[in-house]
Amino acid sequence: MEAVTASTIPLEHIACPLCSATGYRVRYQIPDLALDRPGIFTLVECAGCGLLYQNPRPSLRDIGTFYPPDYEPFGLTPPWAESRRLRQVLHLYGLKKRWGVVERFAPSRERHRAILDVGCATGLFLAAGSDDWRKVGVELSTYAARYARSQFGLTVYEGTLEDAPLEGPLFDVITMWDVLEHLHDPLASLRRARALLHPDGILVARVPNRDALEVCCFGDAWAGFDQPRHMVVPDPLRIRLLLERAGFQVTALPPMGGSYGVIVLSWTFWLKKHVREERRRRLARRALDNLPMRLALLPAIWLIEHLLGRGSSITVVAQPTGGAC
Repeated sequence: MEAVTASTIPLEHIACPLCSATGYRVRYQIPDLALDRPGIFTLVECAGCGLLYQNPRPSLRDIGTFYPPDYEPFGLTPPWAESRRLRQVLHLYGLKKRWGVVERFAPSRERHRAILDVGCATGLFLAAGSDDWRKVGVELSTYAARYARSQFGLTVYEGTLEDAPLEGPLFDVITMWDVLEHLHDPLASLRRARALLHPDGILVARVPNRDALEVCCFGDAWAGFDQPRHMVVPDPLRIRLLLERAGFQVTALPPMGGSYGVIVLSWTFWLKKHVREERRRRLARRALDNLPMRLALLPAIWLIEHLLGRGSSITVVAQPTGGAC
């Protein structure tokens, strides 16, 4: 079964990014619900390893079309400058939680430690950390990389991790926050990250969780699919296999929350697909996106994330294994 697409962007057929098998089963055909760009995009399940991945997909040369300057991760407003107090607090809290995971699992050093943030966007995560760290970023977007350099004085290499002029081992920590799922060759990027880490360093990555409970509610409108920007959508088993094949061993899966925001966005996408009247969509979205509802859902979301392991995302901490990969 092939995708029927109205996009003018040519799509390339690929083998599985994890096991290289060519057999698959079509699972979802999804439009660009986030940015309303033309086209229908296909997620397939590998017949060999079970990975969910986009096939066919836009090439690396063409994918930039789906990352305009107004793409949300490239937003220019720092969390501390937000006009809405709740949003400001939540953004800052999210950045601090990320740094909490880094500080908890990073190796101890007497000297300054070094961190590389892959897909650093406009540099907000790096900027929120302590000055005790030597901070470096890699970012594909020219627009976002320039902003990170000019506003925060960060060292940010423009392009892919594979193209960055870095020779390892250099870093104690490499982070990939919501990045792996966007990569055309996640194995190659993970192997490059491994080469840049000290032997006792750590990789911290967060990816959407295909096993998230809300997939059952929203189906192909689930925000974690985000077509055509997400090339792979792993579950806990598949992310572990991906890391092991790249020469890492998983040491922790710390729950980090964040499911409520994904649920709200998925609800927005579902409404866009099923409710035609704009006013009704706005009212329905507000019924979910408000502080009383957030507080009411908090206990259930906590149980789903911490006890069931079926929250919206997976955060994984991994270390290089001893042998060459």
